[in-house]
Amino acid sequence: MTDPENAFRASGQKNQKEKRMKTLIVYYSRGGNTKKAAEDLAAELGADLAEIREDRPRKGLFGFLRSGMESSFKKIVPYRPLTADPAKYERVIVATPVWAGNLSSPMRSYLNDNARHFAEFGILLTHSGPVGGEEYLKVMDEAEKIVGKKRAFSRSVQGAVSVK
Repeated sequence: MTDPENAFRASGQKNQKEKRMKTLIVYYSRGGNTKKAAEDLAAELGADLAEIREDRPRKGLFGFLRSGMESSFKKIVPYRPLTADPAKYERVIVATPVWAGNLSSPMRSYLNDNARHFAEFGILLTHSGPVGGEEYLKVMDEAEKIVGKKRAFSRSVQGAVSVK
């Protein structure tokens, strides 16, 4: 597992003892895996958490199919406004599931609306396929393209995590 503070130090940032960067982790989770992974990373970094929520549910088979279709067609979808302002943080890490080999549509929508406010950007992916596959690098690259800057942090979590 990658040490996130070392990952940021490698990008030219001061280490944790010198200065702990004010970090926001924004996550979207359909089934709880990404939420758990984001909470674990937030505890590791001492970061604030913000959840992307939608009014339209994604439960069951039809929610699953709609999610995959929206992701495949790179749809922008409505989501509830977040109270956390990414412009007030030194780094923003986005945590998202991979749907049909793409960013989740709620995260794509959030990035489109807020990326210009990110001082530094990182990404946490949750997925069911093998870690480090080309598919997941493609998802990270897609996020970089939307944000308009290179990611200073990345982590990939495969399979279900222990959800309370």
